[in-house]
Amino acid sequence: MGRNGNLVAAAFVYVLLAPGPVRAENDAELRGLENVKQFTLEHSRALSAQAGLLEQALSTYAGTIEAHKGDYAAAWAASGPELSRQVANVRDLWLEASNRYETIEGIVAGIPEMAKYDLILDAGNPGTESEDVAEYDLTLPDGTVLPRPGNLFHGITEPLFWGMSESGIRLPADLDGDGKIVRGEMLFDANLGLGAARALAFWATALEADMTSWKPNRADAFTSVAVMTPTVGDYFGEWKESQFISGEIGAFVARSRLVDVIGIMSGCRKMYAEAISPVVAASDGDLDSRITASFEELLGLVEDTYAREQAGAEFGVEEADALGNEAQDIADRIVAMVLQAAAKNGVEIRG
Repeated sequence: MGRNGNLVAAAFVYVLLAPGPVRAENDAELRGLENVKQFTLEHSRALSAQAGLLEQALSTYAGTIEAHKGDYAAAWAASGPELSRQVANVRDLWLEASNRYETIEGIVAGIPEMAKYDLILDAGNPGTESEDVAEYDLTLPDGTVLPRPGNLFHGITEPLFWGMSESGIRLPADLDGDGKIVRGEMLFDANLGLGAARALAFWATALEADMTSWKPNRADAFTSVAVMTPTVGDYFGEWKESQFISGEIGAFVARSRLVDVIGIMSGCRKMYAEAISPVVAASDGDLDSRITASFEELLGLVEDTYAREQAGAEFGVEEADALGNEAQDIADRIVAMVLQAAAKNGVEIRG
């Protein structure tokens, strides 16, 4: 999704001025870095656990289909209510797993050593694209190997579980029993679903292991905020293009993309408040206050927009663009100030 391209050009000026990585120098900074690690690790562990539950749910669903020799129509005729409950359970577990990751994405995706997990789990393109490719292959239970298939959350499982991927639909079905079938009511490909759930559990566990070993430092903190904060405009663009704005079925169908934006930007704010603010405040209290206020302004804008959406407000494309531009302007202002602080404190932005 082109995240690396969002780092403003000023970054290169400040990087040239910076002599290299700098270690934490005061108790507040050390505590902040440790707090960020524990926060990230807590949610990473929860993601691993939730991904395991999702894998179990997919195994149960696949087992119901397999009990009828892979005949989805026969399985629905014999076990319709049970399959409806299984699909609903899969969706609930997926939402919780996704929530856990979005809460820490703003931190994980901004750390160079961890960024591969963001591409695989949540943001990477399939191998048919030229950049930001999720570098893994997906092996399905029947032995089929899908090379570089794209990210697991939004590229594969979300459109599969919510019936937005035509190739993944195996049988339209009245899941809610109201006598009609609308888009999204279907039985999905159990082979692909189980394979993707297994991969999700595997990569979530791998992320947890690397997060456990991670030794956060000042350069990690500054880099994470500088890289991830300016991606807010991309997320607003995805929100605009999703079903919640255009009225058409697209990506991010399980919930509003704004939920993810709040989680990601909250992670950026946490990294700043916990690990960077003690450094900036020690050398320039006014700059620290302005960065802190700008993060509050950015989160306030996103949260207010989401609250309006939840209250039933309808946004047109022009308003969505305007909100996205406003959010991007605030984010660019934050990054410029963070880069200024990095230069003052001899911190290199890593890429």
